[in-house]
Amino acid sequence: MLSLETISGLPLKLDGVNLVFEGGLPVVEPDIRHTKDFKDVLAPGSPLEGPEDAYLMYRDIGWNKDKEMFRRYNYRYDITVIRPGVVGRELMKTVGHYHPLVPGSDVTYPEVYEVINGRAHYICQKVEGTKVLEFFVVEALPGQKVVIPPGYGHITINPENEPLVMSNVTADGFKSIYTPLEETGGAAFYELEDFSWEKNGRYDIAVEPQWAQANEVPDFGLTEAVPLYVAITQNPEKFDYLVNPEAYTDTFAGAIKLTGSLLG
Repeated sequence: MLSLETISGLPLKLDGVNLVFEGGLPVVEPDIRHTKDFKDVLAPGSPLEGPEDAYLMYRDIGWNKDKEMFRRYNYRYDITVIRPGVVGRELMKTVGHYHPLVPGSDVTYPEVYEVINGRAHYICQKVEGTKVLEFFVVEALPGQKVVIPPGYGHITINPENEPLVMSNVTADGFKSIYTPLEETGGAAFYELEDFSWEKNGRYDIAVEPQWAQANEVPDFGLTEAVPLYVAITQNPEKFDYLVNPEAYTDTFAGAIKLTGSLLG
Protein backbone atom coordinates (compact mmCIF):
# COMPACT_ATOMS: atom_id res chain seq x y z
CA MET A 1 0.00 0.00 0.00
CA LEU A 2 1.15 3.52 -0.80
CA SER A 3 1.49 5.91 2.15
CA LEU A 4 -0.11 9.31 1.60
CA GLU A 5 0.69 10.74 5.01
CA THR A 6 3.69 12.93 4.11
CA ILE A 7 1.78 14.96 1.52
CA SER A 8 -1.71 14.87 3.06
CA GLY A 9 -0.79 15.27 6.72
CA LEU A 10 -3.21 12.48 7.61
CA PRO A 11 -2.56 8.75 8.33
CA LEU A 12 -3.88 7.51 5.00
CA LYS A 13 -2.74 4.82 2.60
CA LEU A 14 -3.84 3.87 -0.88
CA ASP A 15 -4.79 0.26 -1.62
CA GLY A 16 -5.45 0.15 -5.35
CA VAL A 17 -7.85 3.09 -5.65
CA ASN A 18 -9.28 2.74 -2.14
CA LEU A 19 -8.27 4.92 0.80
CA VAL A 20 -7.23 3.10 3.96
CA PHE A 21 -7.80 5.09 7.17
CA GLU A 22 -5.25 4.41 9.90
CA GLY A 23 -4.34 5.58 13.39
CA GLY A 24 -7.92 6.04 14.52
CA LEU A 25 -8.82 8.53 11.78
CA PRO A 26 -12.61 8.19 11.30
CA VAL A 27 -13.41 6.05 8.28
CA VAL A 28 -15.38 7.68 5.45
CA GLU A 29 -17.19 5.65 2.80
CA PRO A 30 -16.83 7.04 -0.72
CA ASP A 31 -19.38 8.23 -3.22
CA ILE A 32 -18.49 6.63 -6.55
CA ARG A 33 -18.78 7.99 -10.08
CA HIS A 34 -19.33 5.31 -12.72
CA THR A 35 -18.66 5.33 -16.45
CA LYS A 36 -22.39 5.71 -17.12
CA ASP A 37 -22.24 9.11 -15.38
CA PHE A 38 -20.15 10.46 -18.30
CA LYS A 39 -22.84 9.93 -20.94
CA ASP A 40 -23.41 13.68 -21.52
CA VAL A 41 -19.85 15.02 -21.22
CA LEU A 42 -17.66 12.90 -23.52
CA ALA A 43 -15.93 13.88 -26.75
CA PRO A 44 -18.07 13.22 -29.85
CA GLY A 45 -17.87 9.65 -31.10
CA SER A 46 -16.83 8.30 -27.71
CA PRO A 47 -18.14 4.90 -26.73
CA LEU A 48 -19.56 4.88 -23.21
CA GLU A 49 -16.72 2.67 -22.06
CA GLY A 50 -14.29 2.80 -19.17
CA PRO A 51 -13.74 1.34 -15.71
CA GLU A 52 -16.92 0.64 -13.77
CA ASP A 53 -15.74 2.81 -10.86
CA ALA A 54 -14.14 5.87 -12.47
CA TYR A 55 -13.41 7.84 -9.35
CA LEU A 56 -14.14 7.81 -5.63
CA MET A 57 -15.07 10.88 -3.56
CA TYR A 58 -14.45 10.77 0.19
CA ARG A 59 -16.28 13.74 1.67
CA ASP A 60 -15.81 15.42 5.05
CA ILE A 61 -12.61 13.70 6.15
CA GLY A 62 -10.96 14.73 9.41
CA TRP A 63 -10.19 14.11 13.03
CA ASN A 64 -13.15 14.42 15.36
CA LYS A 65 -11.31 17.14 17.29
CA ASP A 66 -11.19 19.25 14.11
CA LYS A 67 -14.81 18.75 13.07
CA GLU A 68 -16.12 21.47 15.41
CA MET A 69 -13.78 23.97 13.75
CA PHE A 70 -14.84 22.91 10.26
CA ARG A 71 -18.50 23.35 11.19
CA ARG A 72 -17.86 26.71 12.84
CA TYR A 73 -16.10 28.13 9.79
CA ASN A 74 -18.36 26.30 7.28
CA TYR A 75 -15.44 24.45 5.63
CA ARG A 76 -15.22 20.89 4.33
CA TYR A 77 -12.17 18.76 3.50
CA ASP A 78 -12.52 15.97 0.92
CA ILE A 79 -10.26 13.55 -0.95
CA THR A 80 -10.91 12.20 -4.46
CA VAL A 81 -9.15 9.24 -6.08
CA ILE A 82 -9.29 9.11 -9.90
CA ARG A 83 -8.35 5.90 -11.66
CA PRO A 84 -5.81 5.94 -14.49
CA GLY A 85 -6.96 5.00 -17.94
CA VAL A 86 -9.49 6.14 -20.49
CA VAL A 87 -13.18 6.98 -20.56
CA GLY A 88 -14.58 7.05 -24.09
CA ARG A 89 -11.81 8.63 -26.20
CA GLU A 90 -10.48 10.75 -23.35
CA LEU A 91 -8.03 10.43 -20.51
CA MET A 92 -9.87 9.66 -17.28
CA LYS A 93 -11.50 12.78 -15.86
CA THR A 94 -14.18 14.05 -13.53
CA VAL A 95 -17.56 14.98 -15.00
CA GLY A 96 -16.96 18.60 -13.99
CA HIS A 97 -19.11 21.34 -12.51
CA TYR A 98 -19.63 25.00 -11.73
CA HIS A 99 -20.26 26.56 -8.34
CA PRO A 100 -23.26 28.66 -7.29
CA LEU A 101 -23.22 32.29 -6.20
CA VAL A 102 -22.48 33.12 -2.58
CA PRO A 103 -25.84 34.27 -1.17
CA GLY A 104 -26.18 38.03 -1.33
CA SER A 105 -23.31 38.47 -3.80
CA ASP A 106 -22.55 38.21 -7.52
CA VAL A 107 -19.46 36.01 -6.87
CA THR A 108 -19.39 32.21 -6.97
CA TYR A 109 -17.70 30.00 -4.42
CA PRO A 110 -14.02 29.11 -5.06
CA GLU A 111 -12.27 25.85 -4.26
CA VAL A 112 -8.72 24.73 -3.50
CA TYR A 113 -7.14 21.44 -4.59
CA GLU A 114 -3.94 19.73 -3.47
CA VAL A 115 -2.31 16.89 -5.39
CA ILE A 116 -1.35 14.09 -3.00
CA ASN A 117 -0.29 11.43 -5.51
CA GLY A 118 0.16 11.45 -9.27
CA ARG A 119 -0.18 14.39 -11.63
CA ALA A 120 -3.27 16.45 -12.37
CA HIS A 121 -4.57 18.60 -15.19
CA TYR A 122 -7.20 21.04 -13.93
CA ILE A 123 -9.34 22.49 -16.71
CA CYS A 124 -10.72 25.92 -15.79
CA GLN A 125 -13.08 27.81 -18.07
CA LYS A 126 -15.12 30.99 -17.82
CA VAL A 127 -18.05 31.32 -20.19
CA GLU A 128 -21.05 33.44 -21.10
CA GLY A 129 -23.55 30.94 -22.41
CA THR A 130 -21.47 28.99 -24.92
CA LYS A 131 -18.93 31.76 -25.54
CA VAL A 132 -15.61 30.96 -23.90
CA LEU A 133 -14.06 34.01 -22.23
CA GLU A 134 -11.12 32.21 -20.60
CA PHE A 135 -9.74 28.68 -20.81
CA PHE A 136 -6.63 27.36 -19.10
CA VAL A 137 -5.28 24.07 -17.80
CA VAL A 138 -3.23 23.96 -14.61
CA GLU A 139 -0.72 21.13 -14.32
CA ALA A 140 0.05 20.19 -10.70
CA LEU A 141 2.28 17.68 -8.91
CA PRO A 142 2.26 16.32 -5.33
CA GLY A 143 2.23 19.04 -2.71
CA GLN A 144 1.08 21.75 -5.10
CA LYS A 145 -2.15 23.61 -4.38
CA VAL A 146 -4.45 24.88 -7.11
CA VAL A 147 -7.02 27.61 -6.55
CA ILE A 148 -10.17 27.42 -8.66
CA PRO A 149 -11.13 31.11 -8.68
CA PRO A 150 -14.72 32.34 -8.53
CA GLY A 151 -16.53 32.23 -11.85
CA TYR A 152 -14.88 29.16 -13.38
CA GLY A 153 -16.20 25.75 -14.25
CA HIS A 154 -13.66 23.01 -13.74
CA ILE A 155 -12.78 19.43 -14.61
CA THR A 156 -9.88 17.31 -13.33
CA ILE A 157 -7.97 14.95 -15.63
CA ASN A 158 -5.61 12.12 -14.66
CA PRO A 159 -2.91 11.98 -17.38
CA GLU A 160 -0.76 9.36 -15.62
CA ASN A 161 -0.65 5.56 -15.35
CA GLU A 162 -1.28 5.66 -11.62
CA PRO A 163 -4.16 6.83 -9.43
CA LEU A 164 -4.52 10.57 -9.00
CA VAL A 165 -5.20 11.37 -5.35
CA MET A 166 -6.17 14.93 -4.50
CA SER A 167 -7.65 16.72 -1.55
CA ASN A 168 -9.86 19.76 -1.73
CA VAL A 169 -11.28 22.33 0.65
CA THR A 170 -14.40 24.33 -0.01
CA ALA A 171 -17.29 25.99 1.75
CA ASP A 172 -19.69 23.37 3.06
CA GLY A 173 -23.32 23.08 2.12
CA PHE A 174 -23.56 24.44 -1.43
CA LYS A 175 -24.56 22.23 -4.34
CA SER A 176 -22.35 21.99 -7.42
CA ILE A 177 -23.96 22.80 -10.77
CA TYR A 178 -23.57 20.12 -13.44
CA THR A 179 -26.16 21.09 -16.05
CA PRO A 180 -24.12 23.64 -18.09
CA LEU A 181 -21.38 21.12 -18.86
CA GLU A 182 -23.91 18.40 -19.60
CA GLU A 183 -25.69 20.68 -22.07
CA THR A 184 -22.45 21.52 -23.91
CA GLY A 185 -21.01 18.00 -23.95
CA GLY A 186 -18.24 18.78 -21.46
CA ALA A 187 -15.56 21.47 -21.48
CA ALA A 188 -14.45 23.55 -24.45
CA PHE A 189 -11.51 21.18 -25.10
CA TYR A 190 -11.07 17.46 -24.48
CA GLU A 191 -7.75 15.83 -23.56
CA LEU A 192 -7.70 12.64 -25.63
CA GLU A 193 -5.98 9.36 -24.82
CA ASP A 194 -3.03 10.32 -27.05
CA PHE A 195 -2.59 13.50 -24.92
CA SER A 196 -3.76 15.78 -27.75
CA TRP A 197 -6.47 18.39 -27.26
CA GLU A 198 -9.66 18.41 -29.31
CA LYS A 199 -11.97 21.41 -29.62
CA ASN A 200 -15.59 21.00 -28.55
CA GLY A 201 -17.64 22.36 -31.46
CA ARG A 202 -20.57 23.29 -29.21
CA TYR A 203 -18.66 26.34 -27.95
CA ASP A 204 -17.77 29.67 -29.50
CA ILE A 205 -14.10 29.81 -28.50
CA ALA A 206 -12.87 33.38 -28.81
CA VAL A 207 -9.65 32.97 -26.81
CA GLU A 208 -6.40 31.01 -27.07
CA PRO A 209 -6.44 28.13 -24.56
CA GLN A 210 -3.49 28.28 -22.18
CA TRP A 211 -1.34 26.11 -19.96
CA ALA A 212 -0.98 27.48 -16.44
CA GLN A 213 0.79 26.82 -13.19
CA ALA A 214 -0.33 27.36 -9.64
CA ASN A 215 1.44 29.95 -7.51
CA GLU A 216 1.97 29.62 -3.80
CA VAL A 217 -0.46 31.98 -2.05
CA PRO A 218 0.68 32.46 1.56
CA ASP A 219 -2.13 34.97 2.15
CA PHE A 220 -4.53 32.10 1.43
CA GLY A 221 -2.57 29.69 3.65
CA LEU A 222 -1.23 27.82 0.62
CA THR A 223 2.40 26.71 0.35
CA GLU A 224 3.88 23.47 -0.95
CA ALA A 225 5.67 22.85 2.35
CA VAL A 226 2.50 22.55 4.45
CA PRO A 227 -0.23 19.95 3.75
CA LEU A 228 -3.61 21.46 3.03
CA TYR A 229 -5.25 19.72 5.99
CA VAL A 230 -2.58 21.00 8.36
CA ALA A 231 -2.83 24.53 6.95
CA ILE A 232 -6.59 24.79 7.34
CA THR A 233 -6.70 23.28 10.82
CA GLN A 234 -3.82 25.38 12.15
CA ASN A 235 -4.91 28.69 10.58
CA PRO A 236 -8.60 28.41 9.66
CA GLU A 237 -9.05 32.18 9.51
CA LYS A 238 -6.73 32.33 6.47
CA PHE A 239 -9.32 30.33 4.51
CA ASP A 240 -12.08 32.90 4.92
CA TYR A 241 -11.91 33.41 1.13
CA LEU A 242 -13.73 30.10 0.73
CA VAL A 243 -16.91 31.59 2.20
CA ASN A 244 -16.38 35.31 1.50
CA PRO A 245 -14.60 35.36 -1.88
CA GLU A 246 -15.88 38.81 -2.85
CA ALA A 247 -13.43 40.32 -0.35
CA TYR A 248 -10.35 38.72 -1.95
CA THR A 249 -10.53 39.61 -5.65
CA ASP A 250 -6.93 40.88 -5.89
CA THR A 251 -5.47 37.80 -4.19
CA PHE A 252 -7.35 35.42 -6.49
CA ALA A 253 -5.83 37.24 -9.46
CA GLY A 254 -2.32 36.19 -8.38
CA ALA A 255 -3.08 32.53 -7.72
CA ILE A 256 -2.64 31.31 -11.31
CA LYS A 257 0.13 32.08 -13.80
CA LEU A 258 -0.41 31.47 -17.51
CA THR A 259 2.62 29.84 -19.14
CA GLY A 260 1.86 29.37 -22.85
CA SER A 261 -0.49 28.07 -25.50
CA LEU A 262 -2.22 24.76 -24.74
CA LEU A 263 -2.17 23.84 -28.41
CA GLY A 264 1.48 24.76 -28.87
